[in-house]
Amino acid sequence: MPTARSSTPAPLPGCTPLFDAAGLQEADRRAVDDHAMPSILLMERAGLATAEAMLADFGDERSALVVVGSGNNGGDGMVVARHLAEAGWAIEVAAPGDPPSTPDASAMAAIAATIGIEVGPFRTGPAGDRVVVDALLGTGARGAPREPAAAAVAWMADCGAPVVAVDVPSGVEADTGRAPGPAVRAALTVTYHGDMVGLRVAPGSGHAGRVRVADIGIPSAVAVPAAAWLLGDGAVAAVPAKGASGDKYVAGAVLVVAGSPGLTGAASLASRSALRAGAGLVVVATPAAVQPAVAAHLLEVMTAPLPDEDGHLAPVSVDEVVAQAARVAAIALGPGLGRADATTAAVEQLLRRVELPAVIDADGLWHLGDRPETASARVAPAVLTPHAGEAARLLGRPRAEVEEGRLEAAQELARRSRCIVVLKGPGTITAAPDGRLAVNAGGTPALSTAGTGDVLTGAIAAFLAKGVEPFAAAAAAVAAHGRAGELADRGSGTIASDVLDALPEAIRPPAG
Repeated sequence: MPTARSSTPAPLPGCTPLFDAAGLQEADRRAVDDHAMPSILLMERAGLATAEAMLADFGDERSALVVVGSGNNGGDGMVVARHLAEAGWAIEVAAPGDPPSTPDASAMAAIAATIGIEVGPFRTGPAGDRVVVDALLGTGARGAPREPAAAAVAWMADCGAPVVAVDVPSGVEADTGRAPGPAVRAALTVTYHGDMVGLRVAPGSGHAGRVRVADIGIPSAVAVPAAAWLLGDGAVAAVPAKGASGDKYVAGAVLVVAGSPGLTGAASLASRSALRAGAGLVVVATPAAVQPAVAAHLLEVMTAPLPDEDGHLAPVSVDEVVAQAARVAAIALGPGLGRADATTAAVEQLLRRVELPAVIDADGLWHLGDRPETASARVAPAVLTPHAGEAARLLGRPRAEVEEGRLEAAQELARRSRCIVVLKGPGTITAAPDGRLAVNAGGTPALSTAGTGDVLTGAIAAFLAKGVEPFAAAAAAVAAHGRAGELADRGSGTIASDVLDALPEAIRPPAG
């Protein structure tokens, strides 16, 4: 059957295109204009696919409340109502405002009326044992829902019944995943022709439930630009495996600049992760005061003691770091560096003087303050790996704003820093200054534990050292890290070392 095809190439193997509302609307238009498909046929296919998904997933249910809007989303809902009724379900259709009234939606309402399905007013009250179908706002909605739809959205969000969203949960922006007001929290979302950005980026991904992409018959010849890409396990195929004739330098040599008093574990995790991710050689450059403690954790990793100030990286450390960097292909800067004032100046000097691909994480990001532009002066590429709190500090805004608009935050930070940005969290986002976007499909809440960010840093550094293009290196490492989290998942007791030990299996290319 036809599947959504992007007119832009995938940045990594095994990616699925994610579209915005404009892209999917363009696919609909081209199906109608270029391939003579009646738009009402597409609506019929969409509603039928949704009804079939409900019958498959809620086979023990026998009644539904279908909440419809005045647009084509409401027309889809009328088709759902008709097919469920034909399958023996008891159906009520309710509209908070005007009933479906676009030409196609009005026609579908008229067809439903011939079998006794009428559109009534929406009333709040107990949902009972019904499944609720959200066919209210659709992909074109922006901002917080307005009355009278807002009251219906709030009711659906709190009704306690399983909700099936048509196209996108009402209240969630299809292009960004933002939920600026009340938003439906669906058990199942059925979307049409192609997957959507807003269903995969938090907070929208938390409202979508299970996502099912339904084929509605748009010809495969119709290709529109992808707005982003959903990563899969196949992303690791972008990273070359160790060859039979290669040596440790060919496999990739990494310098990890890390560690300070009380924070030596981060240096260990990041450096060991680089090896587990396939680097052939790893050196940890760490303040001399903590070098014995760092070395005590490491068998396969070399350590280089740095001149320091009170155990912290300082301007006096920089020349030795530059000397150590001459023997490697990539650098990781930041894990466990601490927040001494002297370290800020050292980080800024290293960003200028070390002309290698770099990943900057943790305390390395802290020393950028609210000046992500500091990283933009680098000659070589860099990857920044903030979590939401670190991104908020870099952008000079409250953390809540970043959490509410993760996609826009990642894009802005990439533009301002001129770096690849990995915004960690649910559905980790990889953003490039040129607009490329990747969203991770994998991972587990078990990754929410101290040290897993250091593991990701090491994996990115290893892939950069292998010569992988920086956006692809960052995105592939995110996919591998998420997969390692799944493989290592011991529930709430999972620790970063578990994830690290699962990396070799996670980077193993899929069979076949």
